[in-house]
Formats: sequence, C-alpha cells, structure tokens
Amino acid sequence: MNNERNIERLLDHWLADGPNEVNDRVIDVVADRIGRQHQQSAWRVSWRDSHMNSYVKPLLAVAAVVVIAVAGIAILGRPSGSDVGGAVSPAASASPAASASAAPSASPSASAVYPAWYTGERDGAGILPAGSQTTTSFVPGFTFTVPEGWVNSDDQADFYRLFPDTPANAAQDAASGPFANEIVMAPLASPYFVCEAWEDNRGATAAEMVAAMVANEALATSEPIDVTIGGLTGKQIDVRLDPGWTDSCPGDPPTFDLGDVRTRAILLDTPDRGVIVIFVGSLHSAGHEAFLAEAMPIIESFQFDTGQ
Repeated sequence: MNNERNIERLLDHWLADGPNEVNDRVIDVVADRIGRQHQQSAWRVSWRDSHMNSYVKPLLAVAAVVVIAVAGIAILGRPSGSDVGGAVSPAASASPAASASAAPSASPSASAVYPAWYTGERDGAGILPAGSQTTTSFVPGFTFTVPEGWVNSDDQADFYRLFPDTPANAAQDAASGPFANEIVMAPLASPYFVCEAWEDNRGATAAEMVAAMVANEALATSEPIDVTIGGLTGKQIDVRLDPGWTDSCPGDPPTFDLGDVRTRAILLDTPDRGVIVIFVGSLHSAGHEAFLAEAMPIIESFQFDTGQ
C-alpha cells in the first residue's frame, strides 16, 4: 500500500468529521512519517528528492493542513463532553496498534528483523537470508538472489531499497546522513543523478533519458550500453559530477562533497510502468568499484514478473 495514499485516506476521514474536529491519530502518523523520512529515501539527496516528489511533498502539504487545523482548534477549543475521533488522549492515539494500522501493507514488515544500528523505514523484509528472495509490493514484482549481509528496508509499489549491513552504512545512519552504499529503484518520469537544479532527464524511454544525461555539461558520463535485466531492456550508464563544473548545488550543505559521489544508473523500459531506474550509488568514490562488484551480481539476478 502506498504511503501517500495511507495519509490521504486518514486526511479524508478527518475532513469528513467536520472543520471543528481532528483525529489525533492523523497528527501522530504524519509526524512519525515525516520524522523517519530521511531514512526511507535514498543515500544521495538527488535520489531522495526523486522519490520525494511522489511521497514527501504530499506529506508536507498534509502536515501543513494538520498544523493549521490544530492551531485553529487550540483557539476555538474542542467540542465539550467528548474526545475527538474516539481517542482518549494523544498518548493513547499513539499506541502501537494505531501506528501499525497506518503502515504500508508489505507483509514482511511485521516480523522483519533489522540490524541493531538501523533507525530508518521498515516496510521491507529486513535482514535477508542468503539465497532466493521475492518482492511483496514493488510493481512489477521480481525475484533475485543475495549473499549474506544484505537488508531490504523498503518494498513499496513504487520504491525498493537494498543495502549491505556494513560499518560504513552504520556510521552514516548514526549521522542521519545518506548511506555510504545502497541500491535504490523506482519508476521515475524525470530522474536526476547529481543535482535536480542542473538536470532535466524527462523522457518516455530509457534511451531518451540517457541522451539527456550525456548532453548535460554538469555531468560526466560513461558510454551508455544496452542491457537486459530480468526480461526488461534498457540502458546502463555511470554518472558523476563533471570535474570542470564549479557551481554549487542548491540545498547541499557546504561540507558535502558532491564531486566524490558515484552512481551507476540502470534504466529499464517497462510495458506499463514507464522507466524503472535502478541507482547503484556510493557516497565516496574510493569504495565504489568494490561496491559495484558486490551489487551488480544481485541486480543481474533480477527476474521481473512482467505479466502483472
């Protein structure tokens, strides 16, 4: 179940109660989702914001409405003689049962086990045993094979994430920063790989998107190659900031070394989902080749169910 639709349904129920009432659960769920969002997204700001276009921005809009409504209720006061939405108190509405009911319906999340250091989103299967795996929510579904030491934190219809359980990723999680290494995939109409302000990679096909990337002066790219992954065809290209580009990306902290980031992008054409983009990313160039050696066999084992 899509997180955005979850929040929209909660908001619809709240609005249906009338302008003078608000369900405490709506506030709790929105606050919880926004508080954990940095971990649901990708390791790099560009990947995070690609997913953010379809997830976080609607949440922020909902949160703004909720905050305004709460401010109005604080002024007008609650209706006397009753608790709103059936909740006894805000503390009661934040019970585990309420939180679980608002979570996506990916079945592994209820019993999934995660690394002790991991603090982020938990809509996936958690620590994966070595061997064959099957997605539960991503569309199109797929099977794949992993060695020991990999984690799936997100398995949603439009977002999937894998990362290795490593000290480097643990350190980045503790710092609330983008992960050192991970695989992220999503159907995207206009993905970007270094800085959104510098890129316009909108296209109907993988080839059109890659052509825009190659033509962009802010990017240094490898020669695109044709690939077939799990029955889907498309393009593969390595992307980094062009060494000669001196502009600063709006929104990046001054200490962030955008020039050190490395990304392999695999863009796959689908019959009915547009282009699925797989990001294989490293925060630091020094570890990227080693990470590619680990990640690519996993990606090459993908087998998509294109009959969905």
